[in-house]
Amino acid sequence: MTNQHAALEAAEAFQTATEQLADSLPNGFHERGPAGALLAVTGSMIPLLNSIMSVSDVPDAEEIGLLCEKAAPHVRQLPWTIRLRGEAGQEITDLAARHGLSTQVRQPFMLLSLADGREQGESGPAAVTVRRLADDEHETFAEVLGTAFGAPPAIISSLYTPQVLGQPFVKAYVAEADGTPVAAGLAIVTERHVGLANIGTLPAHRRRGAGRAVVEAILRDARAAGAHTAYLHASDEALPLFEQAGFRTEESWVVFSA
Repeated sequence: MTNQHAALEAAEAFQTATEQLADSLPNGFHERGPAGALLAVTGSMIPLLNSIMSVSDVPDAEEIGLLCEKAAPHVRQLPWTIRLRGEAGQEITDLAARHGLSTQVRQPFMLLSLADGREQGESGPAAVTVRRLADDEHETFAEVLGTAFGAPPAIISSLYTPQVLGQPFVKAYVAEADGTPVAAGLAIVTERHVGLANIGTLPAHRRRGAGRAVVEAILRDARAAGAHTAYLHASDEALPLFEQAGFRTEESWVVFSA
């Protein structure tokens, strides 16, 4: 499989995972455009979780425009984005600006093959243990990620409810040092792909291997479950963490936001 083909398959898995997440929420909404682009609204105050997403090499401006119109009644009070795997072009750039999305950034899309049979390296310091969170531990998940990302925990818990964390395709993890939660992360499993999201560590415990331990636990479980590829979107700050775990940037997506 070529890198380009692997990236497309992972992008399609990410799109499907986003659709499933929106579908699992009581007020979630999702709809596909005629060329396969996805409009998914979770109701979260996190802009990336209310988005129009195209994984085509050449985004269809007419389709994006149609989905913008359909998004309007669902995102009136919500931050939202347009996320494109392919280049935007001036027509889509102008379209996004007309809808108030005038900020354009690039986001690395990283992949890691899990099909080579290699086990990951050490999962972190011996003092750190990682375990799966039960669906009724959503408040622990929200507290760790809220503190890690400087956001009110209520924003996290309003999205990752017990119902969502109980979905078979969602797996939440926490790393603990001496019994205290210090890092957390999420895995989204769709067939033979696993997406990593919201890997965060409490500020006082950074650079001690806790975040890396969460990543390694997710990858081990995904490999054991038969996944062949892991993927994620990374911030510039998180790139070193994921590169150390073996991920490589395959593409750079375009994201339009307010």
